[in-house]
Amino acid sequence: MTTTYKLALALSTTMAAALIAAAPARAQEAAADAPFATTDIIVTAQKREQNLQDVPVAISVVSGGQLERANINSAEQLFQRVPTLTFRKGNTNKDSALSIRGVGTISFSAGVEPSVSTVIDGVVYARTGQQTSDFLDVERIEVLRGPQGSLFGKNASAGVINIVSREPGNELGGYVDAAWYEGNEYRIRGSVGGPLSDSVRASLTGFWSQYDGNGRNVFNNHKVNGYEHWGVRGKLIAEPSDALKITLIADYSKGSDNGYADSIGTVFSSAFNNAVFIPSLAPLTLDGKNKDIDNDLDPYTKDKNSGVSGQFDLDLGGVTLTSITAYRHWYNFQQRDGDFRSDAPKYVNTGTASGDVRSHDRGDLTFDQFTQELRIASSNPQFFEYVAGLYYYHTKEVDFFNRTVTSCTASTLPTVGGLTPCAAGSSTYLTNEGNADFTTTLTSYSAFGQGTLNFTDAFRGIVGLRHTNDKVAYDFVRRSTSLAAFSGVNPAFASTGSIKDNGWSGNAGLQYDVTDDVIAYATYTRGYKGPALNIFFNMLARDTGRIDPEKSNAYEAGLKMRLFDRRLTLNLATFYAKYDNYQANFLDIVAGQVVTRLTNAGSVSTRGIEMDFNAAITDDFSLSGGFNYTDAHINKFICPTGAAVTCADAINGKPLPFAPKYKGTVTMDWRLPLNIEGFNVDLNSSLVYQSKTNFDINQNPNAFQSAYAIWDAGVRVSTSDDKYSLSFIVKNLTDKQFVTQRIPNGTSFMRQITPRDAERYFGITGRVNF
Repeated sequence: MTTTYKLALALSTTMAAALIAAAPARAQEAAADAPFATTDIIVTAQKREQNLQDVPVAISVVSGGQLERANINSAEQLFQRVPTLTFRKGNTNKDSALSIRGVGTISFSAGVEPSVSTVIDGVVYARTGQQTSDFLDVERIEVLRGPQGSLFGKNASAGVINIVSREPGNELGGYVDAAWYEGNEYRIRGSVGGPLSDSVRASLTGFWSQYDGNGRNVFNNHKVNGYEHWGVRGKLIAEPSDALKITLIADYSKGSDNGYADSIGTVFSSAFNNAVFIPSLAPLTLDGKNKDIDNDLDPYTKDKNSGVSGQFDLDLGGVTLTSITAYRHWYNFQQRDGDFRSDAPKYVNTGTASGDVRSHDRGDLTFDQFTQELRIASSNPQFFEYVAGLYYYHTKEVDFFNRTVTSCTASTLPTVGGLTPCAAGSSTYLTNEGNADFTTTLTSYSAFGQGTLNFTDAFRGIVGLRHTNDKVAYDFVRRSTSLAAFSGVNPAFASTGSIKDNGWSGNAGLQYDVTDDVIAYATYTRGYKGPALNIFFNMLARDTGRIDPEKSNAYEAGLKMRLFDRRLTLNLATFYAKYDNYQANFLDIVAGQVVTRLTNAGSVSTRGIEMDFNAAITDDFSLSGGFNYTDAHINKFICPTGAAVTCADAINGKPLPFAPKYKGTVTMDWRLPLNIEGFNVDLNSSLVYQSKTNFDINQNPNAFQSAYAIWDAGVRVSTSDDKYSLSFIVKNLTDKQFVTQRIPNGTSFMRQITPRDAERYFGITGRVNF
């Protein structure tokens, strides 16, 4: 099966080029009204509008239309269209993370930033969890691969996801669409926009979505892994003169998720597991396909996201001045069953490292961020073209976390298999709890610039530089009802502190236009990711030390080609990057529970080859997609001080987590030549392949997902004027089961998270444009 999917990807790519080469002369003349003909893609990857094929950076672009046809509604599903992107789903949106080319920061700590920067309409979202809600009125998504520190700053050491929303049009119009999918999933979206006056236009967009879930809590028969989301977004553009453009944006969204649940997969043999854990989970099928849970506390997450931004662009003739001011607010609440089962304790707790307990977790956070960017950019083609600016960034996160643990601690009953049964009667049960309040602030100032020197019409040099000053500060208090540590909770602890640092990032490169349609480039990039602190519920004095800045050296060379009368765009890139003081999670045991500790994990590197293509085989048939080979691995791992888990040199040279070696996508769009007067019929289909993926930096042999492929297909019937349309889609046609996360719970068992798309389901969408 694996070999078949690899061949399918390779053959589809080869077929694109072969069919174009063999096409008759008529096929070489792109019709102006061809529905799937390749067109110039304009991006803002370098903070100015440029043709994608002219930018010396490896970029994947996905249009809003492609996302809608494929039922891709959030960053969680975006990996299905961008081969080098992976998404790590946590128990809550707060703990989710993105990786590019195998590199990304995965941490529960409040004192660290992501490695992949998410930018929406020019505004940086400081936390991955802020943008896990539904995509809303997307024009396109640009995924910039590799360090992008010169223009995008310290939290872009692995890459950037740049999301651009649609602008309101010059004529009144909009759309309404509604969708139903198997499993009681519903989606409604709508937008209206147009001119308010000769110089002002605006749009208002809203959405609501709901899904019951793909799993069940057998304790109370509630569905899990579902959601209900809704939101609204307004955009106003005023152009009081030819030189001034003002863009104002406001948005609000709310989400309630009954998951993602920690389903139990594999359970390993031990005295405790055999006598207690496995029997208590008897209603479940404990294997790699399990999506159900048996919890006496339902998993639940609630998110509220809101923000406002204002962008002012002033064209002074030779230069354009831009100011972007933004404020964002995020509230997150989460709860989960920490012992992963519904049974009350039956055996005496034998200490912090093992025992039969009931554990419940609840927490919330309030996150506020303010950003200000000022920049100047040259407007006209000239020998030296440049972008330069200043950037200010401040965030404040206020967290509360509670863990409540119930156990029995006294009994005179004889042991059974080395375990002492609890005495009869509720008086033998003891409940303790730990509560933590902690506040973390991050403040950053930077100055940046990037220039292009046009030595000739065909040959140019690129140079960029950014200097960043960072400060991270925190205060932390944990209270406990017990003087000693108990299962999952350390004793009371308080600490406060701050760290400062600064660093340089930059880039240099050469670009040569081989022809008008072929460019070659080679670049070097120096990356800098600011210092961090490991702030989390169970922290101790040993965790208060600084996490040093992460620094990287990256090299990339590429070709961007438009071939066969520009019916085929084919972009190739090869890359190598080494990261020192890599900021990564390390699975450790604290007070008897598995935790993730942020650490400078040593050095890692990633290297590989990437390909993106878009081919208009005929005026009505196109193929697009990409393929990548990525070798992201640990060079030298440094064990955290005081770790309870043994760090083995054997993990040196092993793959980084969430870094599949091979990944590819192929998407087909075909307008059927049915010649039905007044109607068009379009077919679309996509294939996504991913090789074996490891989930644990400690290289747990059970924490992986085998290679798999997902095949989606759909058909769309629309009126010739595209006013009305009806779409039918089947996701995961082969019903391939897979997980997006497997977490080792020490040596006891494996937890896993199964996404919505890990099963076959059918849907239908109706749309009206006006």
